[in-house]
Amino acid sequence: MSSRKSTVPDPREADLPEGGKAIANIPDEEQLLKDWAKKLNQLDANQTIPNSLIQEGITVLTRLYSTKFQLGERWEPFSENNIVPATAAMIMCTAMMRQVNVEVFELGMWQSWSGA
Repeated sequence: MSSRKSTVPDPREADLPEGGKAIANIPDEEQLLKDWAKKLNQLDANQTIPNSLIQEGITVLTRLYSTKFQLGERWEPFSENNIVPATAAMIMCTAMMRQVNVEVFELGMWQSWSGA
């Protein structure tokens, strides 16, 4: 068995078909997610999850999902057995858009241009 690295690029690291770069590198984000899960698992059972750890998880999950979406993976963000109320989704979307300074109008324009 050869110890040489493969010269075939990981398709998850590919550039976007229409040009430009993906939001993030999937293998890097997967490693960050695993590291985050370890931190979460190290908390004591009765310990409150710190806000900074929640933010870290939301950040890596958002970049990972968005990059996979950019590269053509189109699946629902929530599993079927985990119901997320519409109010919870709107709260999260509003907070995310506010932090990155995107207005609802801009989101609508992006959706119509991108076909997302």
